[in-house]
Amino acid sequence: MLKTKNDFDIYYAAGNTNTSRQETEIGYIIKKRNSLGWKLVSTSTAVVDMSNHFSNLYLFWEKQYE
Repeated sequence: MLKTKNDFDIYYAAGNTNTSRQETEIGYIIKKRNSLGWKLVSTSTAVVDMSNHFSNLYLFWEKQYE
């Protein structure tokens, strides 16, 4: 019988500056998780600083195992 494990990552302060660096770091997180058998099931953002346009990015993962 398969069991499911859930986990999440929080990428803090995703904003308009250093966009290329942020894309690279988020890509690395996704590649690493995928290589370990995790499947990205959902993402969400939350604005944490309106004046500086900063948000947190939440990545929700699922992994099935026996």
